[in-house]
Amino acid sequence: MREFGKKVLWDRQKINKVSTYIILSMFIIFAMLFGVLLDIWLKTNVFFTILFFIFSVFQILFGLSLTGSFIIKLLDAKRLGEENLREIIKNSTYFSDPEYIKNIIDEVKRVVDCDSDIEVFVIPSQMINALLVGRTKHDYKLCLTYGTIEKLPLNEFKALLYHEFFHIITKDTEYLTTVSGTFGSPMLLFKLSSNAMKNIIKSKNKVSNMDFYRDFIIFSFICLVSVLFLPLSLLTNFFISVRKEFDADMFSVNNVGKESMISLLKKIKESCQSLDTSYFFMRHLFFSHPNCKDITNKVNKAIETYPTIDERIEFIEKSYSQDNRVE
Repeated sequence: MREFGKKVLWDRQKINKVSTYIILSMFIIFAMLFGVLLDIWLKTNVFFTILFFIFSVFQILFGLSLTGSFIIKLLDAKRLGEENLREIIKNSTYFSDPEYIKNIIDEVKRVVDCDSDIEVFVIPSQMINALLVGRTKHDYKLCLTYGTIEKLPLNEFKALLYHEFFHIITKDTEYLTTVSGTFGSPMLLFKLSSNAMKNIIKSKNKVSNMDFYRDFIIFSFICLVSVLFLPLSLLTNFFISVRKEFDADMFSVNNVGKESMISLLKKIKESCQSLDTSYFFMRHLFFSHPNCKDITNKVNKAIETYPTIDERIEFIEKSYSQDNRVE
């Protein structure tokens, strides 16, 4: 069975740190190349090259720090301690107290020696899943679905947590969030601005004409600019390796045992409910594919960032069988 000593984790951290800087550099380069192509096609000198360069630099300097907050907003996730959630969680089969959930999370943090600050949110969905986002020690946000809180017994819940904390301590999450906040940012901005425009139109009769047209023009401009950059978002998943899920699963197995991890994966497969989201740019931040997508066919398998649930279970079983043969 694969062991995760300090040196292994340290090497993984260094790889992710270097990879993060490579992604930032590539984002600027790809944005400028795309701008050059538009300038050549539209014969606009260097207008789009400069525009795309400014956008990419601005996104790195300012937008990246807001990526987590924007994703929380898009998912309509609520902070775990909010009163309206207490009534919902009170009816949970296994976890009826938000403080108990936080205590379990703190316990896992101590076991893996993680000193990062983690805000806990709840996503209004009955599927079993989780999402982790963040780039700095004080910026991590862990989102649990209603289904995770209601349907998982303690050991399976811990299995999910150990999987997610592996991504934190190896800086997988920092790298994955950087990918979402750079190459995925055009789609993120498009979703936010288009949603804002819908709300502005709905509230037209409740605000003055000046306020309406001002907000409409601002968000229309943001939406238009983000559409120009959308091709960059299609590159997002090419920078994600499925290996990270296998490694995180095995880290969880090392802490809670094979049975709990496999039981969790089987339960996800058996009770899979698609999360109502088409946010291509952040699928890799989830514990398992948020749309329960069939990735066994060749086309989907080429562009997705997740192994299938069956592949993850098979990998765990194979790792154990190999370990037994060695012994």
